[in-house]
Amino acid sequence: MFCNQCGQTLPDGSRFCNNCGATLAQAERTQATVRTGASQMEVEGLPEHSIFTLRPTLIFVMAWYIFTSVIVLVAAALMGVFKVAASLAFIVIAVVFLVTFSIPVYKHIQRRREVYTLTNYKLEMRYGLLAKTVRNIPLRNIQDVTVTSSILQRLANLGDIVIDSASETGKIFLSEIHHPERYADMIMAELRRRS
Repeated sequence: MFCNQCGQTLPDGSRFCNNCGATLAQAERTQATVRTGASQMEVEGLPEHSIFTLRPTLIFVMAWYIFTSVIVLVAAALMGVFKVAASLAFIVIAVVFLVTFSIPVYKHIQRRREVYTLTNYKLEMRYGLLAKTVRNIPLRNIQDVTVTSSILQRLANLGDIVIDSASETGKIFLSEIHHPERYADMIMAELRRRS
């Protein structure tokens, strides 16, 4: 349970925030629920469902794959131009391939490890491939949604979504998102619907 004013984590059932002293709206809703006998889902609306799930863009990863492919082809061409022995040429090309392709593979793995999901109750961020970290930000804690784009990002229709949260961590960054305005508008629409 979180304070609506300062975002402080509180024990379940709290009526006032221990940090700022604010009266908690969730405590009032919970008491109304207990008095009427309705379930919390009936009070808040529909069951939780996903609105969108996204990852950082694949454009830069693909650009790295293309760039490293060109480097390997140039290395192979140079081996042919200088008439290097076949066994040595194979070893050189294999080494160039392994070294250059390690960069896009690493960037691909980095991209795969981040997943952002918006539901009608929370923003969920998953990090990791083998070991996972899941971070949930309730929509009631989101205070502001901003889209930032550099000139190069704007040319590729990319950007970062910066979310100001009332939680302890403050700002949350969703980086390298394709069409960031559309997703920021979805988050804002869900915040307006919950208000």
